[in-house]
Amino acid sequence: MRKWYVIIALGAIFSLNACKNKNEFSIKGELSNIGDAKKVVLFMSDTLGQMAPIDSTFLNENHEFVLKGKSAEPEFYQLLIGQRSYLVIAENGDEIKFKADLTNPGSNYELEGSEEAKKISEYNKITSEFSKSTGELAEKYSKMITEDSSLKDSIIGIFNAKSQELSKPFLEKSYQFIEDNENTLSAFYAANVMLGMDNSASYENKLIAYSKKAQKAFPNNKAVNAFVSQMERAEKVAIGQMAPNITALTPDGKTLSLSDFKGKYVLLDFWASWCGPCRSENPNIVKQYALFKDKNFTIFSFSLDDNKDQWIEAIKKDKLEWNHVSELKQWDAPTAQAYNINAIPASFIVNPEGRIIAKNLRGVKLHDFLSQALK
Repeated sequence: MRKWYVIIALGAIFSLNACKNKNEFSIKGELSNIGDAKKVVLFMSDTLGQMAPIDSTFLNENHEFVLKGKSAEPEFYQLLIGQRSYLVIAENGDEIKFKADLTNPGSNYELEGSEEAKKISEYNKITSEFSKSTGELAEKYSKMITEDSSLKDSIIGIFNAKSQELSKPFLEKSYQFIEDNENTLSAFYAANVMLGMDNSASYENKLIAYSKKAQKAFPNNKAVNAFVSQMERAEKVAIGQMAPNITALTPDGKTLSLSDFKGKYVLLDFWASWCGPCRSENPNIVKQYALFKDKNFTIFSFSLDDNKDQWIEAIKKDKLEWNHVSELKQWDAPTAQAYNINAIPASFIVNPEGRIIAKNLRGVKLHDFLSQALK
């Protein structure tokens, strides 16, 4: 008789599986503390960060919803609920359960019902812990600036250094997550989070290697293919590569090239007058220039401005007494594209032979590196 019980049990399982719609996926949500949220919209993300609506519905009286979509392969989606946005990965056949408290941070929500859902939830715990720590740090130093605004620059410098220290374990955990789950889109998501971090340069070659694996795992995914293209550009200006030459115009209209400084250590700095973080870092760069300019070191700044007057005014106001060039085309500048610049400030240290030996060093880290390199 036991065999029959097994057969019946297996039959029930197969019957349940057969009830799943293999031609679509569903997301069943359960919310708490919704505030004035009434509607839920499911968007599909594209490689340009734009969102295409897939389905929408209103919350029922129990603050629940069901949304559906179609995707033959795993794809990225966003749930927009009130002012909150939540990442979901789904494909046909998935029956995903979603839970969120709308008073919690955006990365703090629960997903289950598929392997990707499980992995996103796992990575969310890593990002949520990091977000909490950085939020507490920002609140602490914002209060210090409010109490004594005259110390703003030095406080920001200390905050940036503390932030980078906090990000070290986060980057370590993120990359470990990628290694453990490299055949999932969740790992690809973690890689993109890492790329957005200021001090992820030490992981760049590892992420370049990972991009090749991601392309094999998801050859038809547009977001992955865009990431692969980005990493191919990054590989050309990774640490250890020869720095592409730059030739552009100075504020007074003269032509100046990076190759003109061959034989010196050069800090190649990408910035703009309209970039707040760039302007906040400028006092530190001024300080390092004063300390090391007589030790075979110089700075070559490339601006992503498109307004010449504002560019020149910022140079004077911040007392940036070194060489400057620009193509006055913002993000469309060919030089910015050649160096794979997706965010500023961005910087490269080029050795006397013209090879990139460091990237995106700020604050104390810039000083420490130059102290060692320019002994």
